Amino acid sequence: MRNLLGRLHARHLPELLRIAEAWGVPLRGESKGDVVGALYRAMTDPRTMRDIWERLDASERALVLSMADAPEIAPAPTIAEIAGRLGVAEEEARETARRLYRAGILAREGDDDPLPIGMPPRVILPREIALHIRRLQDEMAAGDLTRAPLRVLLELLDDAELEAAARTWGLRTLPGATRRADLASRLLRLVNDRVRVERVVRGRSRDAAAIWRVVRAAEEPVSLAEAAAQAGLGRPDTASGSRLRAALAELEGALLVWHAYGADETRRLFIPAEIRTPAEAPAEEWPPLIPADREDDGPTRWRHPDALAWDLLTVLRVAADRQAPAWEAADTVPRWLARSVNQRLWFRGQDSPPTGYLELLQALALAEGLLAVDEESRPHRVLPGPHLRAWRSRSFGEQTARLRDRWLRLPRWVEGEPAGLVEIWGADWRGMRPRLLAALADPEIGFDTGDWATLESVASRLAVGYPRLLGPSFSAATARIASEAGAAGDERAARLAALGDVIAVELSGPFVWFGLTEIADAPGRPRAVRVTETGGALAARKDPPTPEPRADSEAPLRVEPSGEVTLQTPSPERVWALSAFAEQVDLGPVSHYRLTAASVAAALSAGIERGRIAEFLERTSRQSLPAEIGDALERWARAARRVSMRRAMVLGVDDEADRLPLLQILAEGGWAAQPLGERAVLVTFARPSAQEAMGADAEEARLIATLRAAHVSPRWPELLEEPSGTGEGAETAEASETKPDAD
Repeated sequence: MRNLLGRLHARHLPELLRIAEAWGVPLRGESKGDVVGALYRAMTDPRTMRDIWERLDASERALVLSMADAPEIAPAPTIAEIAGRLGVAEEEARETARRLYRAGILAREGDDDPLPIGMPPRVILPREIALHIRRLQDEMAAGDLTRAPLRVLLELLDDAELEAAARTWGLRTLPGATRRADLASRLLRLVNDRVRVERVVRGRSRDAAAIWRVVRAAEEPVSLAEAAAQAGLGRPDTASGSRLRAALAELEGALLVWHAYGADETRRLFIPAEIRTPAEAPAEEWPPLIPADREDDGPTRWRHPDALAWDLLTVLRVAADRQAPAWEAADTVPRWLARSVNQRLWFRGQDSPPTGYLELLQALALAEGLLAVDEESRPHRVLPGPHLRAWRSRSFGEQTARLRDRWLRLPRWVEGEPAGLVEIWGADWRGMRPRLLAALADPEIGFDTGDWATLESVASRLAVGYPRLLGPSFSAATARIASEAGAAGDERAARLAALGDVIAVELSGPFVWFGLTEIADAPGRPRAVRVTETGGALAARKDPPTPEPRADSEAPLRVEPSGEVTLQTPSPERVWALSAFAEQVDLGPVSHYRLTAASVAAALSAGIERGRIAEFLERTSRQSLPAEIGDALERWARAARRVSMRRAMVLGVDDEADRLPLLQILAEGGWAAQPLGERAVLVTFARPSAQEAMGADAEEARLIATLRAAHVSPRWPELLEEPSGTGEGAETAEASETKPDAD
């Protein structure tokens, strides 16, 4: 085995410390493993190899080169064989090899294993060191590369280095899958951009930035020693040398600064011309906005200003319904939920809500604590969250503002992923939505509040004007990208197409749901979009307009003798209460509900008393209930034939005298207990919560603990089967009755 890592592990700790000093490697770990790791990382760094090569004398360089150029399958040479290759005395070759061995450059085959008598030791050069020596010789043989174009310099990098540089410049790659030529051509396009070069430079460390400034300020290549001295890294100590190598690794890995050897083997640093003087990005012509005439389409459908917050209450009402099917936790909501709530929403479709709408509501509700996931159930279920009650006390305006702020900072594209229109990786979703909202107020875009324009033209103009809307780097995959990139061969056009798709989804989806934009989709016409007053105000960072409140003299709702309830002034508490015992008829400037036998029966079965329903209707309508409604509520309550259930346990005592002390023990423990017959006590449990409705295990365990603490021994009686007159037990009894006495 000729690998460097194995050779280092075979050395003793004092030898490793000597090697670290020779290579100028600072050590921070205490164990041998830490020292080996630090040494291996430094000794496989080409910058460290350049430093160590400078310190070798002519004899050491000649010996190392002779071994690095030997075939890898060649047997390890002895000292005598090395002396013969170099044409020097064996003692001189032995002394040179000893110095290289002490520096960790050479190793002995077999390490410290004892040699057979008469067998001379054989010397090996670890594979990693030999590789870097050959690479170093190639750099020196290449001559002065300071004037070479960047495409030539990229050929000097191996595949791993090229892929690492691509990631630094914002390219997403699949290791081993992206062709080298394609990666190099994409990199050449990226580096020829002044803005991107400045961004990459800003991402470097302080030492790397200092080296960059020195080399950037010079018109000609700078010697390494001079650059290090001006950057404050020229001291001969180990720490300065380590910092200098780390800074060079950053700069070389980002393609910003390159290392080259002069004719006299002096080391110099330079910046490729493509990066030193990048071309200004050509001004791209923005696609024009195409106006859309909406005068012939009539008025658009009216929606409540806080329609999304209202719809969320409707969904939360389903989650709070114990009779509803199980809501399994997943990225997409169950189909039964989409079908059951569709016709009750402000934003509804023909068969189900708009794609991504319920997924967004679910994500917002989970983030606000209005919904929670029961991770103990299998599969996980969605249940009402701990903040649901407090949420209903907020106004619709407050709810919308909180939900909008949550949505703007969501870390995922929950509203767009269900559509499957475009797959995006590496996007900054937290920053995308605020940036898109602010872009709507950009005068350069020219999309004034209230003006109608085709959705496609708006999305295309925003994509060109804000190419970094999704962040400095992202990858996308759609059928549209594949077709456009294949036809034009232009990666930028494909990325802009993907960005336009994302913008179109946002402007026609969540921006509409939050009342920031409005969409018109008339048959035979392209989809049109406009910015609402609320959207324009928020885009300009101003307070949105508030709707005028209704007069206080007007009752919030009106109850008709027919059972129809007209909601004139909606609020979350009123919507929540009405949805519990009335059927929704329609939504509009005034919304209508209807009291029916089925809706009231469902409320009664959920535990809502008839008196509470009547009290809410009278208080909110500010008048007594019509006699017909009062009679109907009483009739429907009788027809429901409700039976109140309470969980309880019967405790039996062996002696009647123990019943009174048992009652006293239970009373002191806070239990509701009463006598039951002469030798029993009835203990009534508290009303179960939604999570405990399926069993009484917790209450039973607490009761048993109370009894045991009072030195009472609770037990479950064994149930003995009575003889049924047939079977083995009956036959045995019958035989005993008829069997004659032994006498």
